[in-house]
Amino acid sequence: MTTGSTLLVCFDGLRRDRATPERMPNLARFMETGADLLNSRSVFPSETRVASTSTVTGCAPGEHGLVANQFINRAVVPDGLFNTANHHNLARADDLGLLLDRESLGQRLARAGKRFAVVTTATAGATFMMSYGAQKLGQPVFSVHQGVGSPALTRAAEERLGPVPAAATPNTAQIDHATRVLTEIAYPDHRPDLAILWMSDPDITSHGFGIDAPETIAAQRGCDDAFGRILDWRGSGEGPENIMVMSDHGHVTGAAKFDLAAALPGYAGSLSPGYFSGLYLPEPTHDTIAVAAERLAQQPWCGLVFVNVPGDPLASVPGALPASVLGGGHPRSAPVTFTLRATGSPESASPETCLFTGSISPGGGMHGGLARGELSTVLAGAGPAFRSGIRSQTPCWLPDIAPTLLTILGLDTEGTSGRVLREVLEGQESEPPAVSRRSLTATIGDHQQGVEQWLVDGRPITDFGWSRGPGEFPA
Repeated sequence: MTTGSTLLVCFDGLRRDRATPERMPNLARFMETGADLLNSRSVFPSETRVASTSTVTGCAPGEHGLVANQFINRAVVPDGLFNTANHHNLARADDLGLLLDRESLGQRLARAGKRFAVVTTATAGATFMMSYGAQKLGQPVFSVHQGVGSPALTRAAEERLGPVPAAATPNTAQIDHATRVLTEIAYPDHRPDLAILWMSDPDITSHGFGIDAPETIAAQRGCDDAFGRILDWRGSGEGPENIMVMSDHGHVTGAAKFDLAAALPGYAGSLSPGYFSGLYLPEPTHDTIAVAAERLAQQPWCGLVFVNVPGDPLASVPGALPASVLGGGHPRSAPVTFTLRATGSPESASPETCLFTGSISPGGGMHGGLARGELSTVLAGAGPAFRSGIRSQTPCWLPDIAPTLLTILGLDTEGTSGRVLREVLEGQESEPPAVSRRSLTATIGDHQQGVEQWLVDGRPITDFGWSRGPGEFPA
């Protein structure tokens, strides 16, 4: 172990309220005995590549520039959508200087002369973003996808552990394999000061079967068993000093599939469709943005509407909120973004469901929006850097992770916009941050929407969003 060495473990798609002792006893015990951050939240849109990029840059999407899982970026993909699941798309954008506007953890550690490693079962695109810069810096990366990881670590894993198991839901076999790569090869051979292990479950199984399906519960238990082996390995003195656990977003239930392109024929070629969608207007002025926002708000399938007025990130139009107040508003963001309709309101505690596009079936898990179940995440830590047995109520979010890890490693946090979570760190006594609440609302016609936020030392963190509109939500 090196002083301050830390392993960050991500359980992709794990809702805070599903990280229970019944489903994940090892994780629950770790959270109970370590430092548990009860009010941790994702970013918006609550999508994996966006979230992983915010995690490793310590910045919101409006600052780092990876603004959605898919969007329109004509300089990189002249026709069609820029899909960030494809790591070749990401590499092309990076070569053009049109991918990331902030430094990653891997780049920061390399600059400081420290070692960094990534082991992941996530998509090729998510792997590229969480390990951003690793290929050029010679940092070890293992991915279950062929041609994505670093050649030396990939070759060592195959020679010593055999081929990568086939993907499945639950994806326990691949997660077990990746865990062995981490503990039997990455740490003994490379001794990273900081490492990331990213598990693709329960996310992919929840998409296929639903949040509370037996298959998803089995996927959670598979992740937890792997995490238990990591805790035993660390307890033997072979691993890092500290472990931090997180999830990148949660899930709600997809109620009904919706053909968004058919509903907006006038925006063909300008639409990036999804549960979270963008309209890339050909002439985005305040007036054209206002017309588009009003049209969306009249639709029974429309959820929350946000705008990004060129040259004026704080500007809004009737019925919409500025994307910048949620950490959006990058120049690569669409002038108008919106979610599909979801249930839930400030007064409601009923199960959350949403309309969706894409390949899942009704009843499957979805994310990308602002429902409580999508934004509420797991975040906890244990080891000499963390206080023990503390349950912090102070709100935090994904951009706070990188500056906290950098502080544990004794490195500078300049260039991050997240907050160091000093309230859960040993030897980091300071005045508690000032916390208040605010409600942001917008109304036009029969459409109402709102966003509930905390202000932590003046920095907004979104708790959840809601909308009401004309028509009935599909059952």
